[in-house]
Formats: sequence, C-alpha cells, structure tokens
Amino acid sequence: MKKIFLLISMMLGITLTAHAQLGVFINDSDGPFTNIRNAPKGAIVDKIPTSDAVALTVVKQVNGWWLIDGNEYWSAEKDDVTLHGSKSGYWIHSSVLGMGTRNYGGQKLTLRKDPSSKAAVTYSFTKELTLIPLDINGEWVKVKTTDGKHTGWIETEWLCGNPVTNCC
Repeated sequence: MKKIFLLISMMLGITLTAHAQLGVFINDSDGPFTNIRNAPKGAIVDKIPTSDAVALTVVKQVNGWWLIDGNEYWSAEKDDVTLHGSKSGYWIHSSVLGMGTRNYGGQKLTLRKDPSSKAAVTYSFTKELTLIPLDINGEWVKVKTTDGKHTGWIETEWLCGNPVTNCC
C-alpha cells in the first residue's frame, strides 16, 4: 500500500513528509463543488468540481478535517491541478472523502474496535464498499461506512484512494 501512496503522491507532485499519508478521493454529491478551506472550519479558499474524478493525499486529521498534502491534486479531467488562496495549508472535511475497499474477489474484510488485528470486530463484509476516512494510525485507518451505521479500523492494504482504478 505504501507503493500506491508513493505513486499517487508522485502523480500529484507532492513532496513526502514525515506525516502519515492517506490516498483518498472526493465523494461529494451535495453540489457542483467541494469546498477547500484555509483551516478547519476556516474560510473557503478554493473549490473542486464534484463532476471530476479527483484523487488527493491527506496527512493529518483534526476534528473531522483533513490537511491536504501540498497544494495539488489529481483530476481525471485535468491531470494535476493546483489549489490557490491559502498560505497556511488546504483543508477538506472527512464527510466529502472516500476510499474504496480492495476486496475485489469477495474477500471478507473486518472493521475493528482498535487499530490492531487482535481487536474486537465491529463489522464484517464481503461486498466492495466506499468508506469515509476518520483517522489514521500507522498502517490502520479509522473509517465509517457511507450509511453511517458502522465505524472501525481497517488496514490500509485493503483500501484504494483512486476514484478511477482499483489500485491493483
């Protein structure tokens, strides 16, 4: 999975940092644009068209807001796109982000109470899902299902942050 994040980071022209990185895509159906802010709950400084298939890398989560790594994202419509309007970084809310699961062969995946393979299972599924990223801890991502019914931790190797490929 680290290779996938490195590949997406390279596609986006992003410099790798010491932060944990997470490849995600825009999963927003509430309007023609997704707002990008200069801080969590800050001023809107840019907008990403929701009609584009967009992949980006986030590096830090603060109260439901993710810091975008760098000032660029990848769009299937336009390739690399540069964000504008902030000198303090670019933030996006977790509710408009998604990650696909990589259980393409119907593998049983589990969400766990804590970021450990020994933690209690909170939910199991075999169907491919889009999950909303909530937090990251090493090789584990805390997610919730798009219907909001299930929350838990899953290993990053089972997630794909690219909206147009299956990350294989």
